[in-house]
This record gives sequence, structure tokens and C-alpha cells, in this order.
Amino acid sequence: MRGLAEPQCPVDTAMGVLSGRWKGSILWRLHENGAMRPGELRREISGVSEAVLLRQLAELVDDGLVVRTDHGTWPLHVSYEISEYGATAGPLVEQLCAWGRAHQARIG
Repeated sequence: MRGLAEPQCPVDTAMGVLSGRWKGSILWRLHENGAMRPGELRREISGVSEAVLLRQLAELVDDGLVVRTDHGTWPLHVSYEISEYGATAGPLVEQLCAWGRAHQARIG
């Protein structure tokens, strides 16, 4: 996990791992759809650039939430999926989705 200098609030730790403009969208789609290729994720997430998507995916891999699989074929076939550890965040992702939907309805 990226640079934790000292113990901090667990909520801040969780938010630090999940923070990033597109990480929520990435985790939600992988949670809902299973393994996906980067191109599939880009088509699902409007507005994300390839460079930013790949950076966010790399951070999620570094934090252990997502697994990158190189299928060893040419042309290159890489996919990403929620790791076993990342699956432990599934209930959190579902709760965030539910809260987000309720908030969207509230603000119209």
C-alpha cells in the first residue's frame, strides 16, 4: 500500500485507497461484470482517458484490490478483475452504490 507514514484514521485509510476520479467506477464495473479488458472499461466509463484508466488500474493492482492477467497472446490480451482481497470490499462498494443512488434521487 502506498506510503502510510503513521497510523491514521481507518476511514481516511480506506478513502485513500479508493480515492481517485475513476476508481469507484472501475471497482463497481469489475464487481458487477467480472474480468474486463481495458478497452471494455473505457467504453463503460465515459470521459476517462486511456492513460488515466491504466494509472488507476495500476494503483488498484498495487493496493491488492485488482488482479491484472496477461493472457500471453499476440495481440496483447490483458484483463483486470477483482482480487480475493478486493472482494472483501464488495459490500462497501454495494453500500456506496446504494448511498450514491439515494443521494442522486435526493438532489434530483
